[in-house]
Amino acid sequence: MKKYILLYIGLFTLILGGCGKQNKMPDFIPTPTVSPTPIIEDTEKETEEDKSEEEVPIEELDLSEVETTRMYVKMSKYGSTLNIRSKPSTDGDILGYLVHSEKVEVIRIKDGWAAIKDDNMVKYVNSDYLVEEKPEYLNPPTATPTPVPTPTTEPSEEI
Repeated sequence: MKKYILLYIGLFTLILGGCGKQNKMPDFIPTPTVSPTPIIEDTEKETEEDKSEEEVPIEELDLSEVETTRMYVKMSKYGSTLNIRSKPSTDGDILGYLVHSEKVEVIRIKDGWAAIKDDNMVKYVNSDYLVEEKPEYLNPPTATPTPVPTPTTEPSEEI
């Protein structure tokens, strides 16, 4: 019985202590805070030069003054070729082809297509096949020798 009396007195004290002071309740509830403004790295900010370069359509560039980057064609299979196209799409007409380790002058790479300078014209190739370092030579596949049939002796007929 003493336990119950002490329990009731404890609960009564908590109830009166917590409910009697209405101003303390908001102190216990954490209030949301405004998150700080995200920090933008300097590398993410576009400069006026970057904007002006992107705004010029590649067809309007003066190819005699345009800066290019030297890259090389890297194919995975001996004898494969990379199509040169008239526009950056597989729908573009095929104007020619490049072979493994051939050097190209890249003007710009965008959306998986590299605009290249070729014969003072802008042409396009798939940029997945371009690398900065000249790739190693691809060895041709070795010919598989054709097996020569060996004559067999005819089985003797036993009666």
